[in-house]
Formats: sequence, C-alpha cells, structure tokens
Amino acid sequence: MKKTLLLFFATLTLGMAYMDSDIDGVDDMYDKCPQTQLSDLVDYDGCSINSDAKELHFDIIFGMGFSQTNYTSQESADTITTFVQSDFYMDNVTLQAVISRYYSDTQDGSGWDDATLSLFYKLPTTETFSLNLLTALIFPTYKSSYGNEALDYRAGFDFSYFADEKNYLFGGYNYTFVNDSDFGYITYQNTQSLHIGIAHKPSSDNSYTLSYTTQESIYRDIAAIQTLGVGYSLDMDRHWFMGAYYDYGLSDSASKHAFSLSIGYFFN
Repeated sequence: MKKTLLLFFATLTLGMAYMDSDIDGVDDMYDKCPQTQLSDLVDYDGCSINSDAKELHFDIIFGMGFSQTNYTSQESADTITTFVQSDFYMDNVTLQAVISRYYSDTQDGSGWDDATLSLFYKLPTTETFSLNLLTALIFPTYKSSYGNEALDYRAGFDFSYFADEKNYLFGGYNYTFVNDSDFGYITYQNTQSLHIGIAHKPSSDNSYTLSYTTQESIYRDIAAIQTLGVGYSLDMDRHWFMGAYYDYGLSDSASKHAFSLSIGYFFN
C-alpha cells in the first residue's frame, strides 16, 4: 500500500520500539531497502514494487497513402501523401507532431500539407473506459494563392470502451477553428469531424477495425467528406509495429478509394 496510508500504522507502533526511517511501513530491522522514496509502493521487504516517478517514452512513424482526391485543394486527382509522425508519452499526457507532403497531378503539383502539433490528456477513468481530451495547433505550412496561411486551432476528445479483452468501441469528435480569410469566391469555415468504430483484437499484438468518419471541408460550399474504413495493425515485436488501412468514399466529396501503409518504432 502507499506509504502515506501506512503513516497511520507507523504512528500506532512508535511506543513499541518500532523504527521506520523511510516511512514505508516496514520496520528498519526487516527493511532490505531502507531508502525508498516516499511515493513508492513497497513489498514486505520494504523494496519498491513500482514508482510514481514520471517516465518518458516516444515513437516515430513513417507512412504513405494514396487517394483519388487532393483534399488540400478539394480537386479530383490521384494523390500520393507521405508523412512522419512522432508521439511523446509521459504518464497521462501525449504530445504528437505530424508533418506530411503530397504529390498530385493538380495545378499545385506537390508541396507540404499543414503541420499539426497535438496535446492529448487522458482523464482518470475505469479499466473498461478511457477518455482523452485533445487540443492542437495547425501550422500553415501548406502554401497556395488562396490566402489560407493562418494558424488554426483544434479541440476535441476521443474515447475507448472495452466490452471484453478482445472487443472494444472507439470514437471521437474534433472542432477546428479556421482563421483563414475569404479569398475572392473561396470562402472558409470552421469544421467539425466525427468518427466511430469497433475493433477486434484476436491477440495482444494485432487488431482489426471498422469505422465511419464524417468531416467537414474547410471550404464552405463543399459537402461533408464521409468514409467507411477498415484497418489492421500489428506489433511485430516490442519495438516495431505497422498498420494498413483502406477507406471507401460514401460522399461525392470523398475519394472513392484510399489506401495507406505505415511502420513505426517504439522507444522504451
């Protein structure tokens, strides 16, 4: 039990020649680890089982995707996108950075998409339900002649609910504040996006997903982009992992078919 809870028991035994120098609930006579930190959980020998000290982990992911729509300009075009993503984990906080570059047969040809820096905070929840809050900055690294070069902001949440060890429900909602100024006949709007899906984990190292996503375009006169997606992810070992995804467009504004592959490395 936590040392703070054991202070009560330590106080009761002070009059019986009880000495507990590091206040972990184990008498100095029997304490095999006499200098454990106050926040540590200890065993019957007074040695740490785990610690509340913060640990930093991170990963890096490389990926490539193909779609039949260039979503930055909302034009029908075969488009290849490459991206790099990195996640930094510390307790209940995750910091995520994503940069990507597109190549298409549109007038723009190729260039950088907007870069995103996101912060996730995992709220205290139960063993079967988790809830993360999201805030993000969207940097205007996409260059065009349409005046869309302002810093945008995003807020939202995502959740997971585990029905059992192998099946869970997931979803999320985002709202993006688009600060770009209208440019001629091009008008911008704040956007909302919603996704919900189910996942099946045959084993601890792989999973299958089926999800529905609807996302508004930043352009005011474009219908919401709706897709139905399937995915597969695999942890190849304790460090390497990969993912493969396919999206089918349900709306005219969506690419009819889209694919992506990614591979990542987890540092721990």
